[in-house]
Amino acid sequence: MDSSTTLARPLAEEVDAFFHLDPDLIADPYSLYRRIRHEAPVFRHTDKVLVSTYADVREVLTSPKVLQGLAVRGTRYRHAASRVDEQHRIQLAEMFGFLEKRLGGTNGEYHNRLRRLAQKAFTPKMIARMQERIENIAEGLLDGIETKGDVELIEDYAYHLPLMVISEMLDISTDDRDDLRHWAGNLGTFVGAEWTDTEIVERTHDSVFKLRSYLTSVFDSRRGGDTTDLLGALIAAEGDDGDHFTEDELVAMITQFIFAGHETSTMFLGNSLVRLLGEYREQWDMLCQEPDLIPNGVEELLRFESPTHNIDKLAGEDFEIGGVQIEQWDTINVMIASANHDEDVTPGADRLDITRKDVNHMTFGFGAHHCLGAALARMEAQVSLRAITRRFPSMRLATETTRWRKTHMNRGPEVLPVILRPGLR
Repeated sequence: MDSSTTLARPLAEEVDAFFHLDPDLIADPYSLYRRIRHEAPVFRHTDKVLVSTYADVREVLTSPKVLQGLAVRGTRYRHAASRVDEQHRIQLAEMFGFLEKRLGGTNGEYHNRLRRLAQKAFTPKMIARMQERIENIAEGLLDGIETKGDVELIEDYAYHLPLMVISEMLDISTDDRDDLRHWAGNLGTFVGAEWTDTEIVERTHDSVFKLRSYLTSVFDSRRGGDTTDLLGALIAAEGDDGDHFTEDELVAMITQFIFAGHETSTMFLGNSLVRLLGEYREQWDMLCQEPDLIPNGVEELLRFESPTHNIDKLAGEDFEIGGVQIEQWDTINVMIASANHDEDVTPGADRLDITRKDVNHMTFGFGAHHCLGAALARMEAQVSLRAITRRFPSMRLATETTRWRKTHMNRGPEVLPVILRPGLR
């Protein structure tokens, strides 16, 4: 989008267009993020306060004055709830009542308790044991497209790998994986949509409670019997005082694992390939020629094209940040992708550089709520890039335009058509 067009509109109007999913801003939000950082680093918008610089995002993510979850008290929820009918207010409240039992929706000692229990199951040793299986899944999926000319890489690979990995870890039947994808996809659309869109509210409410019912039945059937290492460890996880997950806590936590372990990983690989096969083709070639660059390249790609762009937090009390007064129960929109592009922290932040040293990013959060599955996500990304660059070094994008998902909170291509071996079609 022409930057002069962007600057011609008042900042509040431009921000409003972004949150209403303006196609140009969804396709390229980074010019807007830069403008917010420069003109109003902490910016009060209609139903939320935007925090955009690296320093301020880090402060919000580590502040005891900022809370997770409790969306029904927040200004974003209340703004939406005041504009829908009673039926849809009830559906919104029911969804958040369940989702706030997730690890990412809790605070203080309750959060610490859930995290301690989860860490007894989700250990570095358990993740390390998954590497060979992830490599086998990746190679098997690529075997399936080896002889094709044109493929749609999201449908043929990117969504399958993380979904197969998390499903196997949680003992979820192969036959049920497409349902999981559908339910998780609806939840992903919802978090970055207008909550006054009653069709989206109804669809997501249906998906959340179908997912809850399905997972409850899976856990009930696995208790006391043979199951996977991770699911068995989660069911059996016991604190020093004999504490265990309640069923709702476990179901809510696994819901978070499925979304974070599948949707965001799919989006990240798609984002990475759009960039590497597009304007940064020379860096794709470097990865093909020097695979030892891949671990650092993954960190830079996580910084440059994070699948998580914005997350909502809540002010637990009044405080001030960046000279702006924050009031209790304000929704704080934490602009992760903007922080990752902050020039004060990363010189030349708007350029991808897979050889960049000391990469700083907030893609997995920071502090007490740092993503529990970060090591697994990194492993999946590295395995995928190693396998794809080795097998298809001449791969090209099949289109010059990218159709992005219609959400402002997460970022990823809807589809990714590629030519595996140009000249051999």
